[in-house]
Amino acid sequence: MQFPERSKKFEWNFNTIVMLASMVAGLVVTSVGWGITYANMRNDSADVRKQIIELAGRMDKDGADKKAQLVDMQQQLAQIAPLTFQTTRATEAGAENKKAIELTNSRIDRVVEAMGGKLDTVIDSVNKVSTQVQVLNSKLEDMQGKAEKSIFKMPVMKP
Repeated sequence: MQFPERSKKFEWNFNTIVMLASMVAGLVVTSVGWGITYANMRNDSADVRKQIIELAGRMDKDGADKKAQLVDMQQQLAQIAPLTFQTTRATEAGAENKKAIELTNSRIDRVVEAMGGKLDTVIDSVNKVSTQVQVLNSKLEDMQGKAEKSIFKMPVMKP
């Protein structure tokens, strides 16, 4: 069997044109797709770099703020121990003052009770002296011979 002989002339037929056009169109579409993808990647990469720079700046600023807050917090923590000691000392002083006040109150109570008893004794003595003065006064009046007051107080009767 013999194969047909090939022609030496290149023939353009519809099938060849469609195939070549579809290959070229495929290459163009693929190239455009790859170009768009590359451009998007490059733009996204620039955006990501920009965001990273912004985040790094914010983190540096936040870090400086946190460091300042930490220094301030350390200063405040250093003040806690002396303040705790002062508070404890004030509480102890208050307790000592309370004991002293209780002792003073008990002394004052004893003095008041003693003075109250003596005052009662003085009042009784003054009352006895007052009674004796009244008795002496009435005896003196009797000795001077004063008339009885009851005589002059009788009502006048008309006949």
